[in-house]
Amino acid sequence: MQAYVQELPAPGPTSKWSATDVVLGFLHASASYAFDLAAAKQFLTPQLRAQWHPGQEPVAVISGPSSLTQLSYRQGPITGQAPVVDKVQFTGQYLATLSQTGQYQYASGVNSLYVFDLEQTKSGWLIDKLPSPGGVDSLLLTESDFEDVYAPRNLFFFARPAASQTPNVLVPDPVYAPLLSSNSALNTDLATGLVNGLLKGQGGSWLSGATVSAFPRGTRLLKKVIITGKTARVDLGGAAAHAQPITVEEMAGQLLATLSDGEYSPPLASEVELYIDNRPESIIPPIGLPPPAPTGLPVLFVSDTGNADGVSQLPAIIKPGVKPQSKLSPAQIQDAAVTAVAESPDVGRPGVAVAVSTGTGCAVQLYPEGPGAAKPSTYALPGSTTQCTSLSYDANGNLWAAAGSGVWFIQPNKAPVPVTMPALAATLHDGGQIVALRMAPDAVRAALLVKTSNGSKTETEVLLAAVRLRSGHAALGQPVTVSTAGLTDLQAISWYDEFHLAVLAANGQIYDVPLLTGGAGQQPGAPPPVFFAGPPGTALTLTTEGTELVVGTAQGLVWARSASALAWSQVTNGADPISPG
Repeated sequence: MQAYVQELPAPGPTSKWSATDVVLGFLHASASYAFDLAAAKQFLTPQLRAQWHPGQEPVAVISGPSSLTQLSYRQGPITGQAPVVDKVQFTGQYLATLSQTGQYQYASGVNSLYVFDLEQTKSGWLIDKLPSPGGVDSLLLTESDFEDVYAPRNLFFFARPAASQTPNVLVPDPVYAPLLSSNSALNTDLATGLVNGLLKGQGGSWLSGATVSAFPRGTRLLKKVIITGKTARVDLGGAAAHAQPITVEEMAGQLLATLSDGEYSPPLASEVELYIDNRPESIIPPIGLPPPAPTGLPVLFVSDTGNADGVSQLPAIIKPGVKPQSKLSPAQIQDAAVTAVAESPDVGRPGVAVAVSTGTGCAVQLYPEGPGAAKPSTYALPGSTTQCTSLSYDANGNLWAAAGSGVWFIQPNKAPVPVTMPALAATLHDGGQIVALRMAPDAVRAALLVKTSNGSKTETEVLLAAVRLRSGHAALGQPVTVSTAGLTDLQAISWYDEFHLAVLAANGQIYDVPLLTGGAGQQPGAPPPVFFAGPPGTALTLTTEGTELVVGTAQGLVWARSASALAWSQVTNGADPISPG
């Protein structure tokens, strides 16, 4: 490792460089390939230089090389004239794959052997063959170089319109964008790269198909983005010249949300001047900024009223000694055992859902609220063989229920239908189960806490999946892993805001987990920061709406704490507190 961090001669390989120096120099130079490909190519032989096109393949992020070994042999007949070929090899952990659209997907972190072939030329050693994985178009970035030259950002795309969905909702798509460039102080290249990311769309992203872009296909950036003060000038051409006024406003909304976002890195601009074919566009304030999670809403919980379960409600402002209000009595729930509850955040369709065990599966009871509310409806989840572990409403009043390794979708006044999720089903094979499912405020993203078995070992992880609705059918797309590095035996999850989850671990700690899988403002793979230590007792469940955290314990107590409070407050007896949503 010490050989890796030492300074190397500049500006590039010379006859005095050892084969090991050349490999290390190449790895360093590869970090700037997005802006200066020639810096890395100078370490390659002319033949390999002509074949190497790293922009066409994902980037492999590895740990810093250790135990570099140089092995020499002669190529061809054993004569004094045979060219000398060296192999330089090292062991490193394969940490992640960075897609060409900037998604950072964690790998298993197993040790891999990386072998470079080098040829001795008149000017010194040059690399003649790159290691696998990756082949001729491989690009390896060490973890430390990755941290130096990539910035965590969000691109914003619109939620795909649906009959019941609020229009113009922007959804963040977390990416890593290349940062290092000759004019990075002005953030010009970074902003230009982000705008180009919007123009390319979401091919290959886990959100692809669940979101759409306002930019017409064929729109192009005429020149680099110029940032003056806090204003970014974006010059578009191509198909954008024929866009309708509403489309122009939506393009401006995507641009402003992306360039002004400061959730994971400092914002690049606070205003956007949009030009199309060199003409300034007059735009009303851009629309579509992400909706905040509902705050100041009552919290439901399961109340023990003797020998049967009921559902009670805490007020929006939770204080010690507060008296809960009964929401549903055991008689209303037909004296059934309650396994999960949820309340709709849609003010147009208020209601409470209760999951009860049927002995062979799960049934959901729906209780509409408000003037003229209909009688409650009970639906058995078709095909369910275990009790429900989680209920969650989306912002459009649709209910999502998880039981075992399955998910069901219930639209207002319609029977439940199983959710299609082949990729997630493959993850949950051999007895895996969904411990919790929580819908994001945008109604597009689902966060799932899943438990899987690996031989005799049981593991828990947090996944994100995109929702796709069509003609009454629902599907969850390819899940991506949210980094909870260093955390084991996770117990519960809740959306803290659009960009973070609150995660409860078995050690009683509650963690702030950014949805950018590499982590926000932290080293990729580092444990997420701690919100708070949990309350006294054994914490089992967690809910929050961004202002207050509420926890249920194994001792049958509900505790609450706001971000500004000095300690937890014991609120009432009960279990499974849940915020609307």
